Amino acid sequence: MMHIVGVFSPTIASYISLKRNNKVKNFKEWLKNIFDIKHNIWNYILVIMFVFIYYVFGCAINGFKIGTPLFMLIVILPTMLFSGGNEEVGWRMILQPELEKKFGFNVATFFTAIIWWVWHLPIFFIKGTANANMDYFLFGIMCLTLSYALATIRNVSKGVFPCILFHSLINAFSAILLFSFSYLSCIATLVVTVILSIIIVNTKKYIEKQNKIKVS
Repeated sequence: MMHIVGVFSPTIASYISLKRNNKVKNFKEWLKNIFDIKHNIWNYILVIMFVFIYYVFGCAINGFKIGTPLFMLIVILPTMLFSGGNEEVGWRMILQPELEKKFGFNVATFFTAIIWWVWHLPIFFIKGTANANMDYFLFGIMCLTLSYALATIRNVSKGVFPCILFHSLINAFSAILLFSFSYLSCIATLVVTVILSIIIVNTKKYIEKQNKIKVS
């Protein structure tokens, strides 16, 4: 029971926080804000691109094998939307944007990654979980990598559902593409993800600035 409450704590905190601050009127409006599936096709291409980057280096550097058949993604993905992806309702819907207001994109992403990393710590002491035998500091690098990808998706899409989908795809493919994480592959993935994130966010900022100049 504590495990279940812990997993859904960012989601629960999201609703309580938004409701108390009059950002949503009721549970229905909150759900509508979460499942904002109507996004530009490029936002979903961005999601797929970051998923590809996350897995390509690990598979290329460390080798991989197929676990669950690919067609099982049809079953696994909907499950992951509510058991992992739901975290983004707290992290990327509230925490990341609020931190960006004070610290900017890069510092906010770093702080979010640290909080996200520490939040996962208890699960490393629960036997039978996927994290129990994982290197905690290696996991920290993965959290920073994913935080940059998610922050970029959030920044570009201005929505939370693409973030939920990305998180869910990362979790779902972990059952299909099996490989051992290493510091080399994780650092390579981090570097590429950070560079691409900064380029994408700055390019978006430049385009928006140019459009404002044209309008004025």
